[in-house]
Amino acid sequence: MIKRFLPLVILLGTAAPVAAQGVGFGARVGTLGLGGELAIGLTESLTVRGGIGLSPLEPGVTFNDIDVNLKLPTVFNVGLDLYLNSAVRIGGGILFRSGHPELTGTFDASQDIGGVTFTPLQIGTLTGVIESSGSAPYVLIGFGRHTAEGVGLFLDVGVAFMGEPAVRLGARDGTLSSDVDPLMSALQQEAADFEADVPGYLKFWPILSLGIRVGAQ
Repeated sequence: MIKRFLPLVILLGTAAPVAAQGVGFGARVGTLGLGGELAIGLTESLTVRGGIGLSPLEPGVTFNDIDVNLKLPTVFNVGLDLYLNSAVRIGGGILFRSGHPELTGTFDASQDIGGVTFTPLQIGTLTGVIESSGSAPYVLIGFGRHTAEGVGLFLDVGVAFMGEPAVRLGARDGTLSSDVDPLMSALQQEAADFEADVPGYLKFWPILSLGIRVGAQ
C-alpha cells in the first residue's frame, strides 16, 4: 500500500514549492469512499489534486444469483484538473488501491454453485477475491474550484477503467473442503460464471464524489 501511495506523496511534494495559485483541503463522500483531498494550484487553470478514500461499509451484491457482501479496499487518487472557467473543470489521473475487493457470503438456504447444489452446512462461508490491476486511469468532469479562497462545495463525476477482473472463490468452516471435489470443481466453475456476470461497475468503476472544501490563496 505504501508503494502505491508513494507517487502521490512525491507529486504533491514536488508541486508544493512551485504552487502560486492557492491550496485547498477537502472532505468527500461517494463511490471512492469517505475521505479527504489536497489540491495545489500550479497555474490559474491547472491544479494537482490527490486524496484518499476509505470504505467502512460492506454492501450486499448479487453475482450469478448468489448474494454476497463486498469489502472494498482503500483507494488513493492523484491527478490533474484543468479549469475551463472559474468553476467547471475536466480532470484525469490514476487510482491506486490497497488491495482487491473481497467477497464473503453465509447462507440460510441451499445454493447452486457451479451447477451443483450444496447446503449451508457443506459450504460454511463462501469467500472470494476480485483481482484486477492495482492502479487504474480515470477521467472526470468536476464543479467547484478547490483552491478558491473560503469554503465551498465540489462535485466530481467520472469513471475509472479497472480492466477485466479475475474471480477466485473458496470456502471455509464447512463440512466440505474447498480443496477437493466436489466443492473445488464447483467453485472453479462458479468463479468462471461470476466473471461472466461481473457488473460493469467492477470493470468501469463510477466516480461520484460530493464534498466540502476550504481554500486559501
